[in-house]
Amino acid sequence: MDIFIVNVSLPTIQSYYAASDAKVQLVVAVYLIGYAVFLITGSRIGDKFGRKKVLVWGLLAFTATSVLCGMAGSIGELIAFRFFQGVSAAFMVPQTVTLIHLNFREGNDRNRAFGYYGIVQGMAAILGQFLGGYFIHAGWIQAPWRLIFLVNLPIGVVAVILAALSLRESSQNRQRKLDITGVVLLTLSLVCIIYPLTQGREYGWPWWSYVLLLGAAAGLNIFFRHLKRTVGTNREPLIDLHLFRIRSFNTGVLAVFFYFGLHNAFLLTCAILLQKGYQIGPYTASILFTALGWAYMFSSWWSIRNAGKYGIRMLQAGCVIMAVSFLSQVLLFGASVPAPLSIVVCYIVFGLGSGLVLPSLLNVSLRDVPAALAGSSSGVYSTIQQFSSAAGVSMLGGLFFSMLSHGSDYHLAYRVSLYCFIAYLGVIFLLLNRIKDGKN
Repeated sequence: MDIFIVNVSLPTIQSYYAASDAKVQLVVAVYLIGYAVFLITGSRIGDKFGRKKVLVWGLLAFTATSVLCGMAGSIGELIAFRFFQGVSAAFMVPQTVTLIHLNFREGNDRNRAFGYYGIVQGMAAILGQFLGGYFIHAGWIQAPWRLIFLVNLPIGVVAVILAALSLRESSQNRQRKLDITGVVLLTLSLVCIIYPLTQGREYGWPWWSYVLLLGAAAGLNIFFRHLKRTVGTNREPLIDLHLFRIRSFNTGVLAVFFYFGLHNAFLLTCAILLQKGYQIGPYTASILFTALGWAYMFSSWWSIRNAGKYGIRMLQAGCVIMAVSFLSQVLLFGASVPAPLSIVVCYIVFGLGSGLVLPSLLNVSLRDVPAALAGSSSGVYSTIQQFSSAAGVSMLGGLFFSMLSHGSDYHLAYRVSLYCFIAYLGVIFLLLNRIKDGKN
């Protein structure tokens, strides 16, 4: 939610600090960098010291850095605090996935637990869009954008108390040494990927963005060679390579890459179309998004109760329904502002389709992963999810902004983006065909 709630508030933050476009984009980019880069490391720290312990400390750090963001006195301070907020989230989130995997039996119990986790993920994106617009519109304090960070204080305190009292500690493995070399190699490689993907477009894709991407390719090659050498030593490899022998995991995370790429690019481009193309205010736009959220909640609730009955076909049906929403927008979203009912109906259809896919996608990806690989798999899954978000916004969002910069109208640029989203859904549909219902 923290990524999306900030997106809606960026113009207000920029105006308050009189900041440049580049600095305001860093408010989002550094959070994503800190988050995505340390997810796998965070998951392995949880394996070593205990998932509950790392989760609670991550919650405390996230709450503290949120308060610091809300009290930032300059744009530079806000950027710095946002980075550490992302790092704290990276140590917190993987523990949640691992604890679900370990504490719920394979089958309906685990399917339902992952389903509810998927509901929370999807609702966080929609709720973030709404709350960002609402806090700015309400104007309860002189700088209302600060509330988007300070709201995490009461939520964080309650979450820490509940986690400390209700969760059981998982097994720890203090005897195995943490792979520090692997941490350094992977961290540097991911920075070299995420930074140019999030900032390259803002600077017109300068030469250093391509150098960093080439450096990332070389770094990842060295990293995987290092993992092979680590096998059989006393050091715990940062990623267990046995994980990539599981076909459903490989295919599942590839589907995750395409899904979150289109999902986040869609939320970004349609928000810009509404606010800048159709001159709809942020608060009104956030209200329109609630239709999507309610549809998603209903569809998700139904899907987690019927996942065992319909299996992969349910996810593929969700892809078809989302494609219908995109095709409807191609027909209805023209140069003039469409009727509010048309916007709401298109968003409802998208929410219904998304609710059939997202809650079960995590379970489909991790269902054949043994308990011994739970920590490693949750870190890889979460990293792919965040990397795909950055890549989707960079590639699909970049295409949208590139067309605008070359004189295209907002609705035309958005229409081309919709065709790209449909193509992504086609790839996801075909990937799901490779995952059979039941055990591989």
